[in-house]
Amino acid sequence: MTCDYSEKEIVRLTRIAIGVLQENDAFLLETKCHERAIAHKLAEYLQDQFPDWNVDCEYNLQGQEIKILKRIRECSEHKKTDRIFPDIIVHKRNEKADLLVIELKKRKLNSKCDIKKLQLFTDQSGDYHYALGLFVQFDGMQPNLKWFRNGRQID
Repeated sequence: MTCDYSEKEIVRLTRIAIGVLQENDAFLLETKCHERAIAHKLAEYLQDQFPDWNVDCEYNLQGQEIKILKRIRECSEHKKTDRIFPDIIVHKRNEKADLLVIELKKRKLNSKCDIKKLQLFTDQSGDYHYALGLFVQFDGMQPNLKWFRNGRQID
C-alpha cells in the first residue's frame, strides 16, 4: 500500500474529525443513542479529512471476499464466527490500501474483542495491513483514545 499520509497526519486529521463530532453532534454523545449513530457521523467527518480515500462503516469485505479475522471468535463466548464488521475504516475499496480502522464504544463496556481486532488489523504480518488502529470510547463528550500500530498499542 502506498500511504498518502504520515502517521502523525493520520492522528491529527482523525482528532479534527472527532472534534467536529463533539462540536456538531453533542446530542448523540450525551444521550442513549446507539454507537452506530455516532460511528456514522464520525465517518462523515473523517471523509472530509481523507477525501481521496473511502470511509465506510461496518464494511465487511476485503476485495471481493468476506472480511475474516482468524480466531477472533475466541475473544467472546457470544461470537460464533470469525467474520468481522469494523465500525469505521478508511481504505480504498477493492485495493490493498488500508489506512485506518476504528472500533468505537459509547459506554464503558468490555472492549476485549475490539482491542484484539485492532491488534490483528494492524499486525503487518497478518492478513490486513492497516497503518493505524484506533479504539474510541466516549464517556459523554470526552473520548478516550487508544492507538494501535503493528499489532501493539502505542502512546
